Amino acid sequence: MSISIGAWQNVAIASAGTTSTEVDLGADCDYVQVIIPTITAATVSLQVAEDSGGTFYTLGASISTASGTGNYATTFVLGGYQFIKVVCSAEQGAARTFRVRGRKS
Repeated sequence: MSISIGAWQNVAIASAGTTSTEVDLGADCDYVQVIIPTITAATVSLQVAEDSGGTFYTLGASISTASGTGNYATTFVLGGYQFIKVVCSAEQGAARTFRVRGRKS
């Protein structure tokens, strides 16, 4: 079994926003690694879509973070999706840049 890891990409959530722009991981991925910056206290989750610009659905798992925390890395089971959005459950007090990369196994 070979493992393929994509390049790191930046994805932003705007100030007072909760959802990032769409990210194209470049291929259908089994997992996505996410580096969470310092954020306003929130639950971080992902939305996934089959196609670019398509309908996005909430992925089941989420990570709870406290205000002021950051530089936290986690991996979500993606289950074969290529297009994702990062979602925070609370509006962010400033623009936030997350780092993501997909992985196939």
